[in-house]
Amino acid sequence: MSYIDQNGQDHDSEVLPLSVRRYDYKDKDQLDQILTLEREDLLDSMRHSRVISDIDTESGRSEQEPTTEITEYIIFSIDPTTFNQDFLSLDAIPNFSTRTSFNPNTKTLIVKIITSEHTQLAFAVHKAVDKALARMGLDEASYQYLGVDIDMNGRKKQPDMGWGPRQPLRIYPKRPSVVLEVMVSGTPKKLRQDVDLWLDPVQGNANAVIATKLNRQREMVTIDLWKWDTVDGKSINSQHIEVSKNEYDEVKLSGGPLVIPFRLLFLRDPQPPQETDVIIDNEWLQKIAEWGWEMQFSNSH
Repeated sequence: MSYIDQNGQDHDSEVLPLSVRRYDYKDKDQLDQILTLEREDLLDSMRHSRVISDIDTESGRSEQEPTTEITEYIIFSIDPTTFNQDFLSLDAIPNFSTRTSFNPNTKTLIVKIITSEHTQLAFAVHKAVDKALARMGLDEASYQYLGVDIDMNGRKKQPDMGWGPRQPLRIYPKRPSVVLEVMVSGTPKKLRQDVDLWLDPVQGNANAVIATKLNRQREMVTIDLWKWDTVDGKSINSQHIEVSKNEYDEVKLSGGPLVIPFRLLFLRDPQPPQETDVIIDNEWLQKIAEWGWEMQFSNSH
C-alpha cells in the first residue's frame, strides 16, 4: 500500500484537515516552542467547542460533531538525516506528549498532540486488556509498545499503545501484533489511513487495530476493531461499539463486549480451557468511556 502516487503526491497530508499548520523543521528548541503554542490553541478550540455544545443542548438543537476543523495534528518538513539524528538517536529524549509518523519519501513528519483525555483513554484500554489477560494468567506474557517507533518498510510510526507476545516464534519480529489508535479531534479519513497502515502486511504488519474516538461535544465513545482481509487485501471493520450517556446520566452501550481473537495477539492458538480470546466485557467498556469523559469534560487539562 503506497501513500505516494506516481506524480509524487503526498497522501499522508491529504487526509488531514486544511487547518493543519505546516512548518519547516529547524531544531528541537523550535519544535518545543511550536508544540507549546499549538497545544494551547488546540485546548482553547476544544473548550470553545464544548461551550457551543452546551448552548446547543440548552436551546434544543441537535448534538452533532461540529463542522469546525479542530485538529491535533501538525506537519513538519524535515530531511531523513535530521529526523534520524533528532528523533531516533540514542540521546534523543522521548516525548510522550506527542505521537509521530515520518515518511522519508516525502520528508514529512506528522506530529499528533496528546491531550489529557487522549492519555486517559489509552491507559484505560490498556488496563482493560491487562485485566483480561490476568484472568488467564497471561498479564506478564506480553510486551507493551507505548509511543515506540515502529519501522514500516522505511517509514516510522508510533502507536498510542500496542501489545505483542514476549516470546514470539523466530519467524515473527518483536513488534506489536495488536495496536491502539486514539483520536479526539482527528478526521475519520485520517483514522482509516492509520488503520490501513498498521494492518498492511508490507507496512505495519499488525493483526488487529483497536480504534477509539471521543466525541468532541458530548459523552460518547466509539470503539472499533479492525482486521486485515487477506483475500481482498484490505482492512475490514469486524466490530463497532458505542458507549454514550444522555442528559439523565443514563449510559447506553451497544456492540459489546470487545473480543480480540487470541491468535491475533499471541501469534499462536490458545491452550484451553485456561486460554481463550481476550474479552473486554461491557462493564470495562463503560469504565473506559467514563474515564475518558471525566478527563475530557473536566475544567483542567
